[in-house]
Amino acid sequence: MVRHTSEARRSAAPLSRILAGLCLGLALTAGAHAARQPGTVDSYALVGANERGMTITGEADDWRRLKAVRKQVGDREFLWVREGGKAWVIQDGATLAKVHAAWEPVERLGKQMGAYGQEMHRHGKAMDALGREMDRTAGTMQPDERRIKDVERRMSAVGREMEQVGRGMARADADERARLQARMAELQGDMSRLGAEMGDAAQSRAQREAQQSMRQVSLRMDEASKPIDELGKRMDALGKQMERESERADKAVRAVIRDAMARGLATPAPQG
Repeated sequence: MVRHTSEARRSAAPLSRILAGLCLGLALTAGAHAARQPGTVDSYALVGANERGMTITGEADDWRRLKAVRKQVGDREFLWVREGGKAWVIQDGATLAKVHAAWEPVERLGKQMGAYGQEMHRHGKAMDALGREMDRTAGTMQPDERRIKDVERRMSAVGREMEQVGRGMARADADERARLQARMAELQGDMSRLGAEMGDAAQSRAQREAQQSMRQVSLRMDEASKPIDELGKRMDALGKQMERESERADKAVRAVIRDAMARGLATPAPQG
């Protein structure tokens, strides 16, 4: 299991002062999948000086152990290592410098990713504003209920008269039938005009204007989404680059740890 935990104070302090960079956490997967051969590093953590932040590659229990070590070591920067069930602390300046150097490329890419994130946030706010504008516009797209009811009433009256005229035509003589046919044609014209009026009432001028506004907003949203799509592609490519750099950094750090331990620079971690 891989765990990355940070309790770093949110301040303007350089990232390297907090954890030697948020970048250390980017190689958690690489560390988790490293071969667990005898004599190899199971997990490690770099803890910044004068900060409460810490980043771990390892198991959940390592977090509890590391907090206890932090209290014993104090405010000095150190590298914590777990190997074969034993925990060690390395405070050698040259070793810590090599760890920082190994992660510097990832930290640099992480800052670029952070800039991309801020840019994405700005675009997201713009899209959110357009979404709210569309919601407000949609709220105005309500039919004229009063007018619709009035048209329905008149259509019912015309329909009843058409029914009466139709019954009359069945028993009328030729002259009367001609008159009724003319009246039926008039009523059909009235019904056609009422149908058009009903359509106009169901889609008022305000609605048509709202629909036009929504089309305009939709076009603006399409335009606003283009830089988001492009930025997403750049972030995806950068993320893959960071993964590759993280794997290289993780391997380099593990080699640095093995060298430091071989030279006797590691001391048993204090027990909490």
